[in-house]
Amino acid sequence: MARQLVLRLFSAALLLLAISIAGFALLRLMPGNFAEVLLMSQMDGTLPDAAALARFSAENGFDAPLPQQYLVWLGNVLTGDFGRSMVSGTPVADELALRVAASLKLAVAALLLALAIALPVGAVCAAFPGSLLDRGLAAFAVLGMSIPNFWYALLLALLFSLALGWLPSTGYGTPAHLVLPTLAIATSVCGILARYVRGCLLEELAQPYMRTARAKGLSSTRALLTHAAPNVLPAVLTLTGLQFARIFDGLIIVETLFGWPGIGRMMVEALLARDYPMIQASFLVVACGYVLVNLAVDYAIALYDPRTREVV
Repeated sequence: MARQLVLRLFSAALLLLAISIAGFALLRLMPGNFAEVLLMSQMDGTLPDAAALARFSAENGFDAPLPQQYLVWLGNVLTGDFGRSMVSGTPVADELALRVAASLKLAVAALLLALAIALPVGAVCAAFPGSLLDRGLAAFAVLGMSIPNFWYALLLALLFSLALGWLPSTGYGTPAHLVLPTLAIATSVCGILARYVRGCLLEELAQPYMRTARAKGLSSTRALLTHAAPNVLPAVLTLTGLQFARIFDGLIIVETLFGWPGIGRMMVEALLARDYPMIQASFLVVACGYVLVNLAVDYAIALYDPRTREVV
């Protein structure tokens, strides 16, 4: 298993290298002179003269060939230096540390809430397939999957903040501020997980070993929990990892709407302000998050099911 781990880490490093090259190149392939755009953002949109542009390019290394610029940037990143924000002048790494912590807090809360709802709902639907309860819960799951995050976030804010006044609509720092963005993100994830758990359990319940378990006197509920559920756990873990990565897509919208100071909102602010060092760093950090989550899920499955260790 150690050999597979080394190979996966090496593959992950190559993938991140390719992503860093793509992110670095895309910003510099945008229309216009990259150095001129950066300097204009510092001068409130004023067009700089040729002398100021040449001086700015020399000071920041933009007059060097593009591969050399990338190697210098990559070397700085590997030492933890992501540069400085073009807007605030603060180190990008310091800002990222705060924003990533806030986003992780929101993402983990949303995933835990989604699992707390989806697992029992999926199990109940599988235990009573075709019943009125199954159809009703399935309809709610489809509804949760169908409503876009931004629309559901607005509905939550209108109901619980404006109409009822129970929860704050924006802000950060207290558990009350966490409730609405967590609900907005967890809803769509919960619907997908619930339907997947239901489908996996129904497939396991149709297997011969389940008929044998019931023939030995186990109740349907106990057979489902002790025999079927452990067998579907690897598949559920895989989808959970994918949904955790998918949560970061929703963070951009939800954090902006609820004023949550996470990396999604930071990316929007950086794009609007043309803060390219911040955009580039956040792009790389999110990519690292995707890769690390996939690695963690693969090895959680390998630890749970030894049969998968040779292919991890």
